[in-house]
Amino acid sequence: MNWDMTPIKGSSGNAYSARVDKERLFIKKNGNPFLASIVMEGITPRVLWTSRTIEGDTLSAQPWISGHTLSPDDMTDTQINVILSHLHRSHKLVESYKKMGSQLVTPAVLLEQAENSVDLLKTNSYLTKVIAELKASIPELKEDEIRVVHGDVNHKNWMLEDKTQKLYLVDWDTVFLSDPCVDIAHILSHYIKPSDWKAWLQYSGYVPTDKLMEKIAWYGKLSFLRQIAVDAGHGDLKNVNEEILALRAFNDLF
Repeated sequence: MNWDMTPIKGSSGNAYSARVDKERLFIKKNGNPFLASIVMEGITPRVLWTSRTIEGDTLSAQPWISGHTLSPDDMTDTQINVILSHLHRSHKLVESYKKMGSQLVTPAVLLEQAENSVDLLKTNSYLTKVIAELKASIPELKEDEIRVVHGDVNHKNWMLEDKTQKLYLVDWDTVFLSDPCVDIAHILSHYIKPSDWKAWLQYSGYVPTDKLMEKIAWYGKLSFLRQIAVDAGHGDLKNVNEEILALRAFNDLF
């Protein structure tokens, strides 16, 4: 069957909207092979089929979701809590990912990756100061705390289906094994008012102890650095400046 495939803007040429007659699909080229395990958890659209092209690329097809991505103001949707709790509490996913040969990404490595990804994080005096402070207080990550994390839970990766109002977490190319605070702290630091953090954590099944709040603070600062690195890599200076200002405000809280 010949599909009319159109690249999706902002997907680096790896995602397509595909049509044949009245049917429409979302096609991903060379997507994360771990997607099949994620689909089994019901938190992202199912995979309809996979195929290999004559060029050797792997295509995976998922239903086209008639809906919209969340806006920053939509990020208080409690479906987010449920989906992340499901993801972070799945020991089955952890074992599946380990069997694929994936290694743990420690907080120290995440910080190092961010620092080395763009020159800005080595030349901006404020950012280098934040990085030095984070290096001096890297949180412990115990074996029994290791979970599968999405790694990029910004509002653009949440898709709400218009008809059913079901929420999906999409774009799993960033998934890795680490501390679930990677995802949690990004949500809290970027979208939830600090006065609502404890209630948000409790709804997600966490006890907001002092130790947890310290980790949220550390990973929250890291989330700003990681986002700044992404935006700088894309040449998006407007978002870079906004993230730096938001990091300053966040840093003032702790």
